[in-house]
Amino acid sequence: MNNTQTAHHTHVPSGATGPRWRRALGLQFLGPVQGSGLRDPSYLVRRIDDQVVQLSELLHLVVVHADPPRSSAEVADAVSAAYGRTLTVEGVEHLIATRLEPLGLVVAAEAEEPRSPARARPLLALTLKATLVPARRTRVLAAALAPLFWPPLVLAALAALVTADVLLVAGGGFWRAVSEVFATPTTALVIYALLIASALVHELGHAAACRYGGADPGEIGVGVYLVFPAFYTDVTDSYRLGRGGRVRTDLGGLYFNVLTVLALVGAHLATGSGLLLLTALTLQLQMLQQLIPVVRFDGYFVLSDLAGVPDLFSRVGPVLRSLRPGQPVDPRVSELRPAARRLVTAWVLMVVPVLSAAVVWFVWVLPEFVRRGREGIGLQQLVFDLAWQRRDWPAMALAVVSIALLLVPLAGIAVVLWRLVATLTDVVRRRVAALVRIQEERMDATAEPPPPTTRPVLSAADFTDAIMYAPRVPPPRQGWRRAVYHGTGHVVNPGPSATEQRRHELERRLRTPIQGSRRVVVLSRKGGVGKTTIALALGSTFAMLRGDRVVAVDANPDAGNLAHRVAPPHDRTITDVLRDLADITSYAALRGYTSQALESRLEVLASDDDPRIGMALDRDDYHRLVGLLDHFYNLILLDTGTGILDSANQGLLAEADQIVLVVRAGLDGGRAGALTLDWMDEHGFGDLVSRAVVVVNAQRHGAAPPDLMRRHFEKRCQRVVTVPWDGALEQGALTDMSSLHRRTRDSLVDIAAAVADNFVRMAARP
Repeated sequence: MNNTQTAHHTHVPSGATGPRWRRALGLQFLGPVQGSGLRDPSYLVRRIDDQVVQLSELLHLVVVHADPPRSSAEVADAVSAAYGRTLTVEGVEHLIATRLEPLGLVVAAEAEEPRSPARARPLLALTLKATLVPARRTRVLAAALAPLFWPPLVLAALAALVTADVLLVAGGGFWRAVSEVFATPTTALVIYALLIASALVHELGHAAACRYGGADPGEIGVGVYLVFPAFYTDVTDSYRLGRGGRVRTDLGGLYFNVLTVLALVGAHLATGSGLLLLTALTLQLQMLQQLIPVVRFDGYFVLSDLAGVPDLFSRVGPVLRSLRPGQPVDPRVSELRPAARRLVTAWVLMVVPVLSAAVVWFVWVLPEFVRRGREGIGLQQLVFDLAWQRRDWPAMALAVVSIALLLVPLAGIAVVLWRLVATLTDVVRRRVAALVRIQEERMDATAEPPPPTTRPVLSAADFTDAIMYAPRVPPPRQGWRRAVYHGTGHVVNPGPSATEQRRHELERRLRTPIQGSRRVVVLSRKGGVGKTTIALALGSTFAMLRGDRVVAVDANPDAGNLAHRVAPPHDRTITDVLRDLADITSYAALRGYTSQALESRLEVLASDDDPRIGMALDRDDYHRLVGLLDHFYNLILLDTGTGILDSANQGLLAEADQIVLVVRAGLDGGRAGALTLDWMDEHGFGDLVSRAVVVVNAQRHGAAPPDLMRRHFEKRCQRVVTVPWDGALEQGALTDMSSLHRRTRDSLVDIAAAVADNFVRMAARP
């Protein structure tokens, strides 16, 4: 199954019409994946060649709205309306060209149908496949056998299997059966035939289970798996079933093997045949082998469906890259739900050593394996010649079967080696091409310009750091890299890790210069969600990592406590500033009205919490206050109250350049935040909604936002950031940034960088 990732797009209205697109013929929409292990919803589409493709919600909408044939602008408008977020014409054309056209799902309106669209090529898959039972006949047989999965009948069969095994052990006929086979070796043909028949019954079990769940099975065929022959059943349609239906399909083959064992044991008890006894025992050993989850046996697919991840092997590389110290989590890992991520990681840590050891052993014994295979073929050829002279037809048939069974592994080895060489060649080719491209880019960047016709004139402006000093790798500031750098006296510099580089990039964005001043309103319609805590932490982050003046204003009409979180109580408040407004003509004068945090140097202007106050500040009061602060501060954070209908809060929104919406990690908190955005959209603040940064404040240990809630805000707003639970933020007393956990500080830097991204988008205020 092919997996595609959600493409990112800009929020710019679509413009040009672009080419016309249409949906490929014969597509069947199977709906969303049930019980998926991915955080975001994904959808299934079956092509005309029966290949099932898994798509993200955005790609699925593009395919849906490409019918009837439409221009790029029409597709963009339709998808934007359905997705709830603007998709540009350029975004549509990029998604179609890079994702959907190669998959054969969307084509140009005038183009022919794709002849060879991309197909899934999973690791350790079947090769040299051939069809035994076409899909049409398989579905007929599956429909007839599906009633065997009636739950009471399944329980009765499992109980009968336990009883049959007890009877076999108590009967003691195992060694008599072995002696019977050794006495007449040609009777082993009967065991071969019965095991082959049971393998076909096994595949019918998968097909019947698929049909019992409501999906349509495909063909039954034969191929080479690793180096051995194997049967298969196409049950990719079962991915549209729930988790229970998929697991039933995975175990359906083993259930039909149980029924086969019961039939063999019954025949053995009736006839006393040792061949039937050995076949029943051998078949049960094969059933245990099928439960091994290391390779693509039934146990692998059971584990895959329990995790809700279609192809576990495609996650091996991303999981290993994510486990390296100092490396960011791969997107193919971060897109998994927590439970699925833990299960897949545990499977990777188990399967990689096992398969690595198997590969080493395979390479080590390969020459001996080939030599013995050739000797075995020669020996069976001699047996065939002797049997031919005696006209012993059973012995001749056994020799032919033995030669065929010896040839199949040798052919499988040749296919495995060919695929391995082809894969390594492709990897080397792509790496060499990438290195050549990088080298060409460096040569283009460092190429000397043609000699000037006149002598250049140098000025003092030419003597920059770029020509005075050679560029160097920045020293690491944390972890083992920092220890190596300082331990070697700055001789060895491993450079910062990917995580540290990402933090540097966030801090660079956070320090985006401000022209004039910027007003950021921190709001929440629901109390008790940590709005004041986030306002304080965000303001402290800006104050510590920027060089300009930052002030946080406690703009809560009901007497907030922001000032009490940074310094001892101050005797001057907003009311005093408004009273002395005409006398405050300098920053030094205004500084006498603000408190300052000792660690971050954040300034805070307190609200009036005098219980004798008779009237709250109104919209005009805050307008005059913000107008004064604009003259002396580059960044103004306004911590509002919870009443969005309050005149003062509406006035602050009118003054705002950007909002930070704080919600709680729960459905009630998400509902309150969504209602806030709805009200703003309806009252002319839609531009603030599209630029909003939503902060999900995990106030309880282990709290996390539901996926539905996170996706809702991601579609409507610029950025959604979760602040992890931190005991230092829960105390409600004086808060120092150094007391916060590193993850909390990183999330605050992420929020501040998202806010600062808008500094260059908004024109300077006159």
